[in-house]
Amino acid sequence: MYRRDGNWLLAVDLSTPRGVLVLDGPGGMFHREIEGDARVSRLFMAAGEVASDAGIGPRDVDLIGVGRGPGSFTGVRVAVTAAKIMGAVLDLPLVAPDTLMVTATAAMDTGKEVFAALDARRGEVYYALYHLDDGYPQALIKPCVAPPQAAASALRDWIEREKSEVIGVGNGIDAYPHAWPPGMDMVRDCGPEPAGLSRLCRIAAGRGEHIDPFMLLPFYLRRPDARERFGGNEGRGKC
Repeated sequence: MYRRDGNWLLAVDLSTPRGVLVLDGPGGMFHREIEGDARVSRLFMAAGEVASDAGIGPRDVDLIGVGRGPGSFTGVRVAVTAAKIMGAVLDLPLVAPDTLMVTATAAMDTGKEVFAALDARRGEVYYALYHLDDGYPQALIKPCVAPPQAAASALRDWIEREKSEVIGVGNGIDAYPHAWPPGMDMVRDCGPEPAGLSRLCRIAAGRGEHIDPFMLLPFYLRRPDARERFGGNEGRGKC
């Protein structure tokens, strides 16, 4: 079960254009949005701001969390690198839930299976289907990247087979609103949220899913844009 304990968690997810940094602990939850090209220059400034809001210093933090992707290559790389540095320098435990899992928590109170989709650009989405078991997403369709039509086909096949209700979340839903099965409920304009990021980081820590900072790698489902243009993989889903 999720609970806010007496410790301070500092977590960041920069996988989408609307990145988030959150500081959560006994004094409350403090957060900042970090958008687009401001990721690198804003990140540590935002960390200082939320620490000042909470009235704590770096040595008061007890746990580091990071959304490890998939998503923007630059954003994921910056967030993961920053988390690795903070975890190593401050000698703190580190947890790293997938960004699609974090996104799925936006629909945790609906009682439905959750289809999370993030805009991967170049006509593709990152997607996965989850069952939220006590607030923790369990993958029913593992994370993949594909054109929205292929993602929607995989989703329709699952719905027809399992006869379950599904709700869609994430900016990939908004980017391709006509691709998804007719009548599917959707949560508009959502991405990784501060509360969801904090929740999953604390659950991961409670489950003992700590990661050695030197072993943490970004979660990529395809190659960087500059290389992919010459790779000849257009139109094929990758999981």
